[in-house]
Amino acid sequence: MPRPARPLRPPRLRSRLLLLAAGSLVPVLALAWVLSWFILQHERENYRAVAQARNRTFLAAVDAKLQGHIATLRALAASEQLEAEDLRGFAVQARRVLATQPDWLNIILLDVQGQQLVNMNRSGAAPLPQARPEELPFIQRVVATGQPAVGNISRGPLGARLGIPVRIAVPHRSGPPWVLQFVLQPQALVPLMSLQEYPSSWAFGLVDANSNFIARVPEAPLPGRASVRLQEAIRSGAEGWYRGQTLEGRDTYTAHMTSTFTGWSVGVAIPTAEVHSAAWRAAAWTTAGTLLSLLLALGFASWLAGRIAEPIARLARAARGLGHRRLAEDLAGVQASAPVAEVRAVAAALAEADEALAERESLRRREREALRAADKAKDEFLAMLGHELRNPLSAITASAHVLRLSSPGAADATRAHEVIERQARQMTRLVEDLMDVSRLAMGKVTLQLERLDLGALAERVVQTWQQAGRSRAGRVRVDASTAWVEGDRARLEQVLANLLDNANKFSPAGALVEVRVWPDDGHAVLQVRDHGHGILPQDLPHIFELFVQGEQRVDRPHGGIGLGLSLVRRLVELQHGQVNAASEGAGQGACFTVHLPLAAAPDHPAVGATPPSARAEGRRVLLVEDNEDGRQMLEALLELEGHEVRSAPAGLPAVQLARDWPPDIALVDIGLPDIDGYEVARRLRGLALPRPLRLVALTGFGQPQDQRTAYEAGFDLHLTKPVAPEFLRGVLNALTAREAPPA
Repeated sequence: MPRPARPLRPPRLRSRLLLLAAGSLVPVLALAWVLSWFILQHERENYRAVAQARNRTFLAAVDAKLQGHIATLRALAASEQLEAEDLRGFAVQARRVLATQPDWLNIILLDVQGQQLVNMNRSGAAPLPQARPEELPFIQRVVATGQPAVGNISRGPLGARLGIPVRIAVPHRSGPPWVLQFVLQPQALVPLMSLQEYPSSWAFGLVDANSNFIARVPEAPLPGRASVRLQEAIRSGAEGWYRGQTLEGRDTYTAHMTSTFTGWSVGVAIPTAEVHSAAWRAAAWTTAGTLLSLLLALGFASWLAGRIAEPIARLARAARGLGHRRLAEDLAGVQASAPVAEVRAVAAALAEADEALAERESLRRREREALRAADKAKDEFLAMLGHELRNPLSAITASAHVLRLSSPGAADATRAHEVIERQARQMTRLVEDLMDVSRLAMGKVTLQLERLDLGALAERVVQTWQQAGRSRAGRVRVDASTAWVEGDRARLEQVLANLLDNANKFSPAGALVEVRVWPDDGHAVLQVRDHGHGILPQDLPHIFELFVQGEQRVDRPHGGIGLGLSLVRRLVELQHGQVNAASEGAGQGACFTVHLPLAAAPDHPAVGATPPSARAEGRRVLLVEDNEDGRQMLEALLELEGHEVRSAPAGLPAVQLARDWPPDIALVDIGLPDIDGYEVARRLRGLALPRPLRLVALTGFGQPQDQRTAYEAGFDLHLTKPVAPEFLRGVLNALTAREAPPA
């Protein structure tokens, strides 16, 4: 025979404390890494701001240097020789200026067609060359705008040295303006880069509008192209910041900026490791600190577990000896030496438990006394029940004897019949109350919840209660407002009937009983007030308890066994409500108030009040449905119900039909082939019809948004297909029973 599996041993206190210590540091470690990420973002933003500031300073220096050169060129353009169109004399003056400008490679004078008129690097009688075709647009733009222009780095004719042309327009008397330019050597801008004092680990470059390097640190062959990533960044905006690689393949963050004067761009590349270094150092120190904290926490947890486990073991030994003489000694030792307050509290609790054992016998004695009291209450209840059953049985027995002795139709026989019926109803209510109490006690009562108007229910119950002969007509006044609740119709009727029976029982003949229903602060309130005997103050707190009744004489003129109000309270509480009683005292009457949670009004009128088999007066019904089979069957059903029906397969014919044949009710599908049902409703509402029109959306669209859209379009009711014939009949009954459309 196989051995039974041994139960798993639960973890020890030491293991749990160690796990708790380790787990408590996980959030700390996560927080440390989050802080490191924020540090990284902060450092990255700082580097970006510094790099952009240096870019802005460098571009300002480049623009200032070029503006100074342009001022010198403008001074040369104002020479008298050039104004007199003495090109030979102008060439002599230009050569002197070129000698004073070590950063200039050449001075050239051109006409608007790009033909060189003066070139300081050409001598002799050889004809001067024509400007290259790609330079003509720039030359003509300078002439057209009259503004100086800085070109891009390029080589001169025949592979000459690299230079940057700077051009200005020079007017002259005999024709279109000329263009005077000097050629700047790129090396002239290198000293400006040195002034920025960039760290040696950074890369720095100045590129022209064609993304060709003018100058770069570290050096690169000129004219070299900038990286593809830098070109994309320059095209995307005048300044920016991105992560990419340099020409040497280094991972960097690059800040770039473009000058509005020259169109040139500068880029500063900072190694990624340098940007991230502060964050990584913070993360490393945080991780190291967390690990050290973990080791300290584990050590402390191990020490603490030892300090706690030993007194707990002593407590276990003491608990095993509960009720023995040595228990007090063990507990006293634990309370004196335990290092943890909770352990001492457990020791004190065990001591209290030892004292509780001594009280057990006392408790048993009290239980026996309570059982005797309950047995006495049971005997009193059985005696009261016997009295309530014997009285109607005695009347029924006597009435049966009268029937035997009386002639059929005699007055005595009629009275005997009435007595038997009245006493049988009384016994039936008594037995039903007993069964309900039993079912409630065992939890076997099942509620059938539905949305209902408590005001309408109260009016109907009072009418039925009076017609059943349980009160004389004219003694009950009803003031009921609409108040919707989610409740069990039958049980709520039972609640009100029991309250009416109670009011009738303890009120003198002719006294008024008032029934009110109204909504109040999220609750539906049902109130029954009588002007009868009232309730004594000492009885008021117990009025809803089982078998509790007000004080009665020996002859028990009011009867009953004290179940009605107890049933009221339990049925109301099952429906998430409350009931309370109030009375000014003996002879001042009593007021019973029921509060139930208020529910939203239903989206369609309640049809339960009209019996399914009842037919309303025949009405003119317009049916709008594009499905031919469904339209024909629904039309036949409505005609069998006694209605006059006209139908249309689409929206526009339906609107025309309503104009020619005004209906009382229109059942409209939403999904129609021409215009939808919402538009049909709006157009029907816009017609000047001779009679009120009720609109019902009969559709397969049943979402809450579809319902809201239907009501906004003017429908009185929204029904989702398929609709049961009995339900549709009830809807038509409810609609035609009202003089105005439901809200």
